Amino acid sequence: MSETYFRIRLSNVSTPKEQEITNFCFEHKALGLSEVLSFTQPDLTYDPSLISRRLLELDVFFEQKPSDDFFKELREKFFDVRASTNEEQNKDWLEEWKKGFVPFKLVGKTWVVPSWLEKPPEAETEVKIDPGMAFGTGTHATTKMASYFIHKLATENMDQIKNWTVMDVGTGTAILAVLAEKLNYGLITGVEIDVEARRKARENCELNQTKNIEITDLQIDEIRDQYDVVVANIIDGVLIRLQKDLLKVTKPNGHLFLTGILQERDNTFFEKFIEKNPVKVIKRIQKDEWVGYWVQKLEH
Repeated sequence: MSETYFRIRLSNVSTPKEQEITNFCFEHKALGLSEVLSFTQPDLTYDPSLISRRLLELDVFFEQKPSDDFFKELREKFFDVRASTNEEQNKDWLEEWKKGFVPFKLVGKTWVVPSWLEKPPEAETEVKIDPGMAFGTGTHATTKMASYFIHKLATENMDQIKNWTVMDVGTGTAILAVLAEKLNYGLITGVEIDVEARRKARENCELNQTKNIEITDLQIDEIRDQYDVVVANIIDGVLIRLQKDLLKVTKPNGHLFLTGILQERDNTFFEKFIEKNPVKVIKRIQKDEWVGYWVQKLEH
């Protein structure tokens, strides 16, 4: 593999010409091609909307800089298209990312340790993580807030939690589920909509040799059991959408941890979730631009 590659950015590409330009580039030994897309996400859910554009931008990748003939022929055939050239370093992006992911204290005496590194001496308990493509290395403010809630509830109820069931909604890498087991909670169920994330969550459970965690293929609306503790580290728009299901799976007097609320959306979330449901706020915390709520479900 060469140390560099070339990226040609093609602008002002009309949709009818896209296929023809694509064919032209591959005829000139392009390695690949991608469209430069723009998104909008006004309601803060995980479902961003694509902004449609009349003229497209394409990135075309070459192992070596195309010849002058390529650019001359491009101008002659597609005279409206503009081209700019960038030479970029080839990198093993996974290895580059791994360099920056080091062990760190998650909460209490529990540390998150990448699966390829050893536990540091100061870590009493470790949560081993190999994130893959799933969300959740433990560094995000919302994960830290959820970890704080799980840890605080455990320390306040040490003699009871071994009998408490936990559901981790949107478990991702299962980092919070593993933390709950390390803190001696009882049976723990991880729920996750993404198939790849479920696979990675199960791998991380094996990595940590867990005994009480099940990563289920069921979705939250299919679950009939109720849990003593429900953790939902999910963006606020989705929390609002799932509020009936979240309350349904929480036992009366059970604890519900809601993180992933943007500070600028806090008032809206409070109005649409907290005020509309039979819950009382035990604790509200804020980290960076994120807000987390620990609420208890009231008995009817």
